[in-house]
Amino acid sequence: MRNSALVLLLLSAPALALGANQEDLAKLMQANQTKTAHLDLSNADLRNYSFIPGKIDLQKANLSHANLSGVDLSKMNLGGADLSFADLSNAKLNQVNLADANLDHANLTSAQLLQTDLSRTNLNFANLTQANLQQAILTKANLNCANLNQADLTRSNFTEATISGTTFINTITTDIVGYESVVDTKVSCAG
Repeated sequence: MRNSALVLLLLSAPALALGANQEDLAKLMQANQTKTAHLDLSNADLRNYSFIPGKIDLQKANLSHANLSGVDLSKMNLGGADLSFADLSNAKLNQVNLADANLDHANLTSAQLLQTDLSRTNLNFANLTQANLQQAILTKANLNCANLNQADLTRSNFTEATISGTTFINTITTDIVGYESVVDTKVSCAG
């Protein structure tokens, strides 16, 4: 009853969800009630949805091409999720589990990823310009052709990460862990 009232409120008050697609918000609320195994929110506009850890399971969710710009996903479990081509610019992803996630071509410009687990994550061609990755875990992450210009990587763990073709212009690299084990081979990042 309480969740139904919340859905009704979200659908009847466009000012509360200005910019977000009402159908996408309803889809997310319905999924939250039914606890579907692998949530499909591909192409969804979720910029104004309030994500609360433990209330919705985004593990292995399909969020490809989703608009999550400016959203606070801190402490959420996004392990194994598909966030390819997603817009996560200015998003808060602090202490998030993104292990084994797909962030291929994702826009993470100015995102906060403090103490976030990005182990084995696919970050090919991801834009992490001005992102804050302090103390992030990037063990065995694939960062081929990623843009880390002006990012803050202070005390991040890059053990066995692949950084072929990655750009690091004006990037803060203080006390990076595991840099001696990174894989950096010549690749073409064009097209």
